[in-house]
Amino acid sequence: MRRAGLPLRMSQGFNPRPRISLVEPRSVGIASEAELLEFELADWVNPDAVLGALRREVPEGIRISQLDLVRPTDKGHPVAVVYVARLQAPGADLPERIARLLERTEAPVVRRRPTGDKPLDARPFIESLEADGPAVRMVLRTGPDGTVRPDEVLRLLGLEAEAVARADIHRVEIRLA
Repeated sequence: MRRAGLPLRMSQGFNPRPRISLVEPRSVGIASEAELLEFELADWVNPDAVLGALRREVPEGIRISQLDLVRPTDKGHPVAVVYVARLQAPGADLPERIARLLERTEAPVVRRRPTGDKPLDARPFIESLEADGPAVRMVLRTGPDGTVRPDEVLRLLGLEAEAVARADIHRVEIRLA
């Protein structure tokens, strides 16, 4: 942002910081083809000029697909995130395991925390799942009440810890309200 010469708006206070944030930070180990970055500028700059300046300065391999101008009060509110998990050996019964999970009314997972285990019903956060060969496409709801992680969904499908760790998980879309 600074290399692009953009006049970033800074926070107030003793230690000012640029007003910039990722809309839905991803978990460690998950690749992404869909990131939403929000930032505020201190002065008006033509959006086409901002997009051009950013595209010239981003590292190779990063592509900025679009830039939207929004008011600070209209920041993005994600409602769902789409992931594709490519599995090394999903098993022939993957579609049946997906169907059984989607038929359930509850899908308990336990999140291990240093302060103690935290139970979570993952089912309300699973909007859809579908098998596509050795891959699982997941649409997972997110919001103020939380979300479920893609690795937790894979464990709910009966994959062993090693298979989950070897899964190639990509975030491909963030859906906003």
